[in-house]
Amino acid sequence: MKKAPGPPRGVDVLAAPRTKARKASLHPAFDRGEQFEQRRAAMLQAAIRAFNRNGYHATSMDTIAAALGLTKGTLYHYYKSKIEILYECMLYVLEEARALAEDVERGGGLGVERLERFLRRQFETLAGSQGAAWPVADMSALPAPLEAEVREKSRQVDRIVQKFIADGMRDGSIRATEPKIAEFFLMGALNWLPRWYSPGGSLTSDQLAAIFLRIVLDGLRTAPADPKS
Repeated sequence: MKKAPGPPRGVDVLAAPRTKARKASLHPAFDRGEQFEQRRAAMLQAAIRAFNRNGYHATSMDTIAAALGLTKGTLYHYYKSKIEILYECMLYVLEEARALAEDVERGGGLGVERLERFLRRQFETLAGSQGAAWPVADMSALPAPLEAEVREKSRQVDRIVQKFIADGMRDGSIRATEPKIAEFFLMGALNWLPRWYSPGGSLTSDQLAAIFLRIVLDGLRTAPADPKS
């Protein structure tokens, strides 16, 4: 599924959530030549950004439609409800995250190297040229059966990242820790990024990623052996 192009890179702290819908120019995905699924993908990208910035409950269908230059009626033609959009958003980003984690695993390397690759590439997705692309919205907003499905897909990603940490402990590249707790800490920090990230600030996403990785990995990485010892 193609991602809608996002704004330029950068970082800034949002002073306050913005919930008022301001209609934008018509999104390119809604030109006549684009297909139904491409339009749905553009809607998901707009919804993800709105949910991240305002929260699920403060985001209306009007807000999502306005970001695309559409009417609310057009949005309902593609999605029956805001709950359906939330569900599809979560499936979309979790499938992306799982595919990324599996690709990193196939690339091999020490545990800490795989962990760093995953975090760096996930960070690029969240704060790179595509813009924030991870829904922070509470899963509990979903009906119970859908919430259970989404949580299981989230656990699939968790297990792969925890394996990076456990493998790093075995190969000596990560100091002794509890993989599950370490992974929850790292993913929690990543998942909060879209709440405060906004393009146009003083730091590029690459600079911000370097700061993030230095902070989180220096606490896990083992110190290099002293050649004099």
